[in-house]
Amino acid sequence: MKNTLITACIVGLVASIAFILVQPLFGLATLTSRHAAAYINLGGYSDIAALLLSWFVHISVSIFYALLATGIFTINHSMIVSVAQVIILGWFTTLIATPANEWVVKLVTTQQFPDLSSLAALNTQIGPKLWLHILFFAFVLGGLFIIKRLRAAQESKS
Repeated sequence: MKNTLITACIVGLVASIAFILVQPLFGLATLTSRHAAAYINLGGYSDIAALLLSWFVHISVSIFYALLATGIFTINHSMIVSVAQVIILGWFTTLIATPANEWVVKLVTTQQFPDLSSLAALNTQIGPKLWLHILFFAFVLGGLFIIKRLRAAQESKS
């Protein structure tokens, strides 16, 4: 269990960084820069505090998603289940991303829980955000497959 948790955290961290690095390739400003700008403009945060907070939020969410994906992977790591979870989790996280990001920005900048009715609608568009979320989960699953192979190679040497 401890190894699984550590693995999920490492894979989630790496995937979160990869997500931000590839985001401009999809024609999008990075999530961390958009959040940091909102924290500065709406919440009066300093540049450094806003940037650190935006990365903290992004990495935390990414690790949560990686924990979820790792749980599924641990139960069944067949190729069909892995592809299905990349597509399903990518779609679901795209669906909730816009209102979830808005919720976080409002929470951070007002320091109050925002009314759910004040948030943007679910994102049902098929486009760059969907492909980026699918790619994020592909990064996660790719990392999990690599770690699984490395552990198997170590065990065969023992």
